[in-house]
Amino acid sequence: MKKRVVIESRLTDVKNFYADKGYDVRSMHHNETLNDINPEEYDAIIVSNISNKSLSQELKSSDKIVEAFGLVPHQVYEKMQVRIKRH
Repeated sequence: MKKRVVIESRLTDVKNFYADKGYDVRSMHHNETLNDINPEEYDAIIVSNISNKSLSQELKSSDKIVEAFGLVPHQVYEKMQVRIKRH
């Protein structure tokens, strides 16, 4: 199965890191509604801040959400890998 992630558009370094690792990266724009994103179709949904108002409560509570605030790209990747291993 192809590795897929959704990453907030302003997280350019993170998007490039995942693309270099062979991920299919879908860019999520700041004002885009996220209700059309099915978390089950992606390994992770990476946002700059978990308190983003455009995130539904369902997405916020999803184990697929990874907050990138204060992290460099490899730390975001490691955080995602820990979550994947737990499930």
